[in-house]
Amino acid sequence: MLTIIWAALAARRAQAMAVLLLALLASAAAAAAPSYVAGAGQALWRYELSTAPPNELRVRLAAPVEYPGMPGDPTGTAPTFVDKVRQLTPAGFDVVLGAQSGGVAAGRAGTATSNLTYRAGVCERVTVTGACPSAISRGQLPEVMVSTHTAARLGVAVGDQITFGPVPVRVAGIYQPRDVRDPFWLGEEFIRPAAADSTSTSIPGSAVDAIFTAEASPLVDEQVILFRSTADLYATEQLLDNRSIEDLRAAVAVLQRDGDRKGFGAGTSLPSLLDRVTLQRGQLADGVTLGAGLLVLLCWLVLFVAVGSAADQRRPEQGLLLLRGVQRRRLWALAVGEHAVPVLVAIPLGCLAGLAAAKLLAAHTLPAHADVAVDATTIGFAAVGAAGALAAVLLAQVRVMSAPVVDLLRRVPARVRGWRATIGDVVAVSVAVAAVVQLRSGGSPSGLALVAPVAGALAAGVLLARIAMIAGAAVGAALLARGRTAVGLALVQVARQPRFRPLIALLTVVVAMLAFTVATSEVASAAYRDRAVVEVGAPRVVEVDATSRSHLLTAVRAVDPEGRFAMAAVVSGTPNAAGTPLLAVDSDRLATVAAPHPSYGVPLADVARGIRPAAPGTPVQLRGQQLIMAASADFDAEIFAGNRVRLAITISARNGTRVVLARDDIKPGQREYDLQVPECAQDCRIAKIEVDAPVVARRLKVQFEELRVAEGEGGSETVVLTGAQLADPQRWRLLDPDDTFLNAASGTKAGLVLEISENRRAAPAGVAVVDAPFPLPVYLTRSKGTALGGSHPYDGVDGTPTNGSVRGLADRLPRLGGSGLIVDLEYADRLAVASQNGNEEVWLARSAPADVLDRLRAQGLVVRGEKTISQVREDFDRQGAALALRFNMFAALAGVLIGAAGLVVTASAEQRARVAMLVALRRQGLSPRAVRGGYGWPVVFAVGSGAVVTLLIWLLTRGGQRLFSDGRSPVPLPEWPDLGRLLLFAVPAVALFALTAVVLGRIVAASVRRRSGR
Repeated sequence: MLTIIWAALAARRAQAMAVLLLALLASAAAAAAPSYVAGAGQALWRYELSTAPPNELRVRLAAPVEYPGMPGDPTGTAPTFVDKVRQLTPAGFDVVLGAQSGGVAAGRAGTATSNLTYRAGVCERVTVTGACPSAISRGQLPEVMVSTHTAARLGVAVGDQITFGPVPVRVAGIYQPRDVRDPFWLGEEFIRPAAADSTSTSIPGSAVDAIFTAEASPLVDEQVILFRSTADLYATEQLLDNRSIEDLRAAVAVLQRDGDRKGFGAGTSLPSLLDRVTLQRGQLADGVTLGAGLLVLLCWLVLFVAVGSAADQRRPEQGLLLLRGVQRRRLWALAVGEHAVPVLVAIPLGCLAGLAAAKLLAAHTLPAHADVAVDATTIGFAAVGAAGALAAVLLAQVRVMSAPVVDLLRRVPARVRGWRATIGDVVAVSVAVAAVVQLRSGGSPSGLALVAPVAGALAAGVLLARIAMIAGAAVGAALLARGRTAVGLALVQVARQPRFRPLIALLTVVVAMLAFTVATSEVASAAYRDRAVVEVGAPRVVEVDATSRSHLLTAVRAVDPEGRFAMAAVVSGTPNAAGTPLLAVDSDRLATVAAPHPSYGVPLADVARGIRPAAPGTPVQLRGQQLIMAASADFDAEIFAGNRVRLAITISARNGTRVVLARDDIKPGQREYDLQVPECAQDCRIAKIEVDAPVVARRLKVQFEELRVAEGEGGSETVVLTGAQLADPQRWRLLDPDDTFLNAASGTKAGLVLEISENRRAAPAGVAVVDAPFPLPVYLTRSKGTALGGSHPYDGVDGTPTNGSVRGLADRLPRLGGSGLIVDLEYADRLAVASQNGNEEVWLARSAPADVLDRLRAQGLVVRGEKTISQVREDFDRQGAALALRFNMFAALAGVLIGAAGLVVTASAEQRARVAMLVALRRQGLSPRAVRGGYGWPVVFAVGSGAVVTLLIWLLTRGGQRLFSDGRSPVPLPEWPDLGRLLLFAVPAVALFALTAVVLGRIVAASVRRRSGR
């Protein structure tokens, strides 16, 4: 039998080579999937490690008790703690030992609250003027290393002496961190940002940066310093080399549990990083499996078509062998052996080819370096791909091997009728319907929903191929009857050969999946861009620290006086948080600086106009260090029985908003009350005037008659508000209109009269300056359900609950997406009565100058970080869903080549019979134009069917595609892809099929001319 099999392989070398190549493709595709998934998963882990915040990279263990002495290496000072840490630490973590003590450092120029810290490896991560601290002998001053900012605050240089608490130490060196973003610094734990509005330099850090001690130093007075030993366990890239994420998550859980039991604690956000990587890896594996499965399925289908076509050509041979008494089991043994040999050879070759393809894809698609190698999983998948190829080969021959001899001797195969002819269609349609229903039922796609596009394309392709065969026969017969011999004969030839039906289905699926994958990729690219635009808000957003909202506004306006490229903003809350997220902006600059997007549903210029109406009054500005309020009070002091009545004025200055109390309580009669406001040495603003009287025993009346400001005690005074100005009711807004009354006194004692009813009060009574609209006009997203003109509750920029007047509705808003509201920052700040709430930002347009960050620092703002639309867009493109989509693009393009190969092998299998038929017809007078092979019609059918199938599966499955790893987007996904990009990929694929059909037709025509002599 082996000799016969070898002879069969030699006799049918072309078919054996086709089986080998297609099995090789199937094995390579199956092997490439796990290799690429493993490499991409490794790259995702490394990328997430490189971008994760420090607290997600480490687990901190801290000694439960404090030790007396200088902080030093725990190996020597707390060996028991170190031993327990080593027992708890899972393999693969880097351990950084440390110790620290909090206190105040004092030098000749000042003091700084800081931490005296030992941290292993700090000297390798800093640039030092002088030297790193070193071990000293007993009796010498312990050595420390201070930052540049701390040295400037303390007024010390290398070699000088400072004290930490009462302990004298010597400054051995002054350091600057080489890379403050290194996870070693744990964000801002050791190198803390300078305070806003302080003298800034290009060196990161502040006067409260950590002060580092030597690796070892003798103990000093044990009653002076108490320190606690620490151990930071850092996650590394090597963690996943020998364990899965599930094992790592379990190890971290055990570490946290055991650490808590020993009193060490185990503070970390590492599980959130592991959850994020797990989610992305799962999406990556699902997407790659889908693409690789499509490739393998196409290879099997091509093998089925090719071997089935070849088997049909050998039908008479099989029939004669059966007539001569050859047993069918021997024919099966020959068929199995003839095709098993190339399939077995394809397994190792497929592993190598799949590895090469995975390495090529990894080099051009992954966000970080990854090692791609062959392992047991790769070999197993390659074997499955090859085994499926062998099964497809054998299945293609079942019909011939089991057919009666009389059918085998027929020149044209008998048509399959009954349930056997439709069972495949029924199964394909049933799976597709189930997949689409599950996908459209909502939730995250899983199970059959993941393969809905492929299942839908296969089902539609099979049905349309059947329709194409029926329609081809009918149209071909009609054309022949009309004398249209060339086209009619080609259509009839296609319709009469059953092998063309799976070929049409194959080409239909190839065209549909290429178009669908390109469309999905184009929509994903647009979705990434749209989401980045909305979530970032402007081409570039810089997160800053300012001393106050007014400082932020003033600084940004000073950097960009004309409002061409910079805008101050405050963001509080997130779209997923409870309540209503708030965006406060310098509205005059909104339309110029913010990035527009059609999903907002309203032009940003309209939003700016809606939230910035004309101010109802002017702010009460002043400059001085002492406020003097002349006031008259009318109440019975005896009845009040010692219950205090106090004057409180809320001021807003560059360094924030605070309530200032008068030195003296309010007494009956006319008096002057002093309030110390040192922050008003520069400009400040009055927000409100209040009378703080928790218990009002009888009706209380206070008349404010004049407000003056002085440079200081005994300094010259300036009138801020006269009695007549105070008496202007348009200038004030009553804070509590329920039991407080506001009147104006005229005449010689003009002033503002505040009357408070008898009651117990939880809050002071008073008036606010009317220098901003109240309630504040807002633009609200429609999702909140408040109608235009209504009132909507939210927390203001100072965190105080308030209500906004809805002046406009938007579908979405910059930065907030589909949930939130936007207000004018200056007006919101005027209404604020407390300190900061939310993140302070500076939004920059593309036209911002290159040195804009230096300009912001020069205005006293601390730059904490920045992000751009392009950076966020790239981050989306590096997630698991995007990487899977790239692999699917590769699979779809490879599917085009497989489709062309299917066309070639089908034509090769039936070329001899077709040439013989055309030669006979040519000798009977058939026109030379009719001798073209007819291979273009399967391409025409497939292209038309592919377009229909693409549209169908797009309409059914577009809403269930996973484009983002977190599964959400504040912006609706585009409904349709860009047609130009779709044609950019589809036209070359169709051209390849057409060219293949033309070449095959010319080969047939040449053979006919050669054999017919015409």
